[in-house]
Amino acid sequence: MSFIAVLKKGSSFCPDMTKKISFLFLCVLVLCQCTEKKTVVDQQPLTFSGGNAVYKGTLPCADCAGIETRLTLKPDGSYVYARRYLQREGARFSSAGKYSIDRDILSLEEDSAPVSFSVAEDTLTLLGSDKRPSDGELAPYYRLKRERTFHYAGSYKAYSEKADSCAQTLTIVPEGEDYRVEFSISKGSGQERQLFSGTARLADNRLYFDIGDDTQAKTPMYITPSHDNLGVEVGSQKPGEGGQMRPACDGLSLTGEYLKNTIAAGRLGVFTSTTTIAEVLQALPLAQVEKKIGRGEFKDDLYDDYQIYTRDNRHLLTLTPKETGNVQQKIDRVLVKSPFFATAKGIHCGSTYHDIKKAYTITRVEPTREHIVLVVDEIQASFTIPKTVLRKGWWNARTKTVDQSKIPDDAQVESFILWWNRSSVQ
Repeated sequence: MSFIAVLKKGSSFCPDMTKKISFLFLCVLVLCQCTEKKTVVDQQPLTFSGGNAVYKGTLPCADCAGIETRLTLKPDGSYVYARRYLQREGARFSSAGKYSIDRDILSLEEDSAPVSFSVAEDTLTLLGSDKRPSDGELAPYYRLKRERTFHYAGSYKAYSEKADSCAQTLTIVPEGEDYRVEFSISKGSGQERQLFSGTARLADNRLYFDIGDDTQAKTPMYITPSHDNLGVEVGSQKPGEGGQMRPACDGLSLTGEYLKNTIAAGRLGVFTSTTTIAEVLQALPLAQVEKKIGRGEFKDDLYDDYQIYTRDNRHLLTLTPKETGNVQQKIDRVLVKSPFFATAKGIHCGSTYHDIKKAYTITRVEPTREHIVLVVDEIQASFTIPKTVLRKGWWNARTKTVDQSKIPDDAQVESFILWWNRSSVQ
């Protein structure tokens, strides 16, 4: 902090006035310096609330699809720095050591070269060797976001879009301070069979449980939020021992990624009608979110569409707030793009008219320019079917309604949309 007094040529100060001004400047300088020093002392760029601080993100990579990064900072000053290079077989690396913080710069004592991050609220930004952040178009992708408390209760499924694949499901139910975890499998449309059920304890935002009984050696397992926070990852604390499934499920392991995939009124997977776009952007790596401008029926109908992808670039959902330019808004509309997400009655974006009318009461059917829209208030959803698949006479001119008998049972749904935070489904 500095002050510069500029005197015009020929101007003068009386001695007493000069002393008063000098003393005033001195007081201001001392006050400013004290304030600046106090700011540095009181600054807490990194906080711990009863456990480790975990930061995650997908960093840019010159010759791969991205580097999934997880940095765990412990209150004792140690860290674990894990990286996974996407689309590279076996390209996983992990290092550990001590970290230090100087003002708002976090430094990791890596063997090859120090790694530095700038610290902000809930965010770490990777710095270059000159300890400056990137200022190019990829700058936002060099950020790691702090992992928040994860709510484990719910039903999960191992990700697959194949209808005949072996379905691996995980159910987590709170039991006092602990959780009940259950793993089940089913092949195609076959009956679900339970593989394991046990009690898990919560520590440092992770669940820990053992597989095995008194007659066999137990395998310690863990459940942690997935890299993108869309579900969980199940792993073994003993590498190579992942709780193998029986041959009925193609010899798969219990370990791997499971996503929340249930659709209900006001809910899809980890998202609910109270979730804001800002919360979505905080939870997911930026590499899995693409913002596009959506257009409606009229010229001025513009929307902020946030397309959500899997870690291997498969389009899952499109989330849209009601207005543009405000990430603090709640999700208003969800376009379901993957059949992996389904209701409790098995309805998904690949269902047919017969599937829908068998599972739910269709509240009403409305025509648009190119489609008919099936509205199901029970799950706050609408389904579109192209008019080109309807039989002749589908429109009743007398009643001005759609004749549902003219909709073929095998008519395929073209879009499946959930409508939240509005009085009626569109």
